Amino acid sequence: DAARWLTVEFDTNVRDNLPWIFRPVEKSVRFHPGELMQVTFELRNDSKRAITGQAIPSYGPQLAAGYFKKLECFCFTQQTLQPGEVKRMPVVFVIERDLPQDVNTVTLSYTFFEVEGKAKNAS
Repeated sequence: DAARWLTVEFDTNVRDNLPWIFRPVEKSVRFHPGELMQVTFELRNDSKRAITGQAIPSYGPQLAAGYFKKLECFCFTQQTLQPGEVKRMPVVFVIERDLPQDVNTVTLSYTFFEVEGKAKNAS
């Protein structure tokens, strides 16, 4: 749909005192519905131990979740970072053309949680 523009804004969070720095490389992107997009997120472990985490996505407005199709995402698997390690992780997505016309901006938010019992004793 070349006549319509969408903006996706990115929000990142970590929970439970997880000592990670998590941020989108791009704060937002503007594109046409149906267009394949790739964005990058950066994750850094600021602790002195290996930690495994899992990212959970959420969407605003919530109805956008049904039109937001991720083809590749770090949220599909758990992420283990060694002390001081930095990872750049892509997300490849498309927002379907039939997203309601009154929705012009979507917020994609990720929250990382530590996965208990994982990587605590990793060397």
